[in-house]
Amino acid sequence: MKSLRKLFLLIEVALRNPLEFFDRFEAFLTIRWEKGLVKRASYPIISAAEAIAQIIKLFGDRKLSMLDEVKAIEVEVLERMELLTNAPFTTAHNSDFSLAKLCYLVCRFMQPEIVVETGVAYGVTTTFILKALQLNGKGMLHSVDLPPLGRDTDKFIGFLVPNELKDRWVLHRGASKRVLPKLLPQLKKVDIFIHDSLHTYWNIKRELQLVTPYLSPFAVIIADDIQNNTAFYEWVSKSKPIMWLTFKQEKKIPLQEYLYFAKD
Repeated sequence: MKSLRKLFLLIEVALRNPLEFFDRFEAFLTIRWEKGLVKRASYPIISAAEAIAQIIKLFGDRKLSMLDEVKAIEVEVLERMELLTNAPFTTAHNSDFSLAKLCYLVCRFMQPEIVVETGVAYGVTTTFILKALQLNGKGMLHSVDLPPLGRDTDKFIGFLVPNELKDRWVLHRGASKRVLPKLLPQLKKVDIFIHDSLHTYWNIKRELQLVTPYLSPFAVIIADDIQNNTAFYEWVSKSKPIMWLTFKQEKKIPLQEYLYFAKD
């Protein structure tokens, strides 16, 4: 029954938006094709706590107040999660809090003007980023997301984001391969880029290639779930960032990656 329901939903998408149908079908095929053919990557791994400690050490001495801020935001997000009833897609799409905390600290330390993230789901990381921008008193977050296939999923994208934070948020609906080529030239520069969308080799590679020419002189890239292919490693090898590290999420198996990138 579940497979039949998905088939009917895909047919509806095909009739309503053929390009979106193609994007979803391509993603479906790519995921299955890569499982047996794409080489996995191996990285030196540290804990999420060690990664956050390195970020705090690198940027400055405001760690105590910022860590208190992080705890307060986590409580707020957990409270809003309790309101998430009749969720149309699994909460497994949400990022781990360790990733959200790291994004928050980086945003608070760097004081970015432009942040771009791909992948939103219910908006855990999105909320942490927007709270950081609000406290900074500057910056905009541009989020790119193609909602999971299902009834009314669009209405739940960013569900966890409080209304008072939405004035610094622009949500772009669609696959990143279609949105980013149009969005990035409009933004002209990106201070922080966060990949948390489709984690296939081709999508990670494409997103990193697309954003690289628009990175500001001192920028940060954070990527999620890079262990299943070599796209991130290939990009790091070519771009040669001044610092990069990988860490394991607190409650999920996949890795998140964090790096500083300085252009010549």
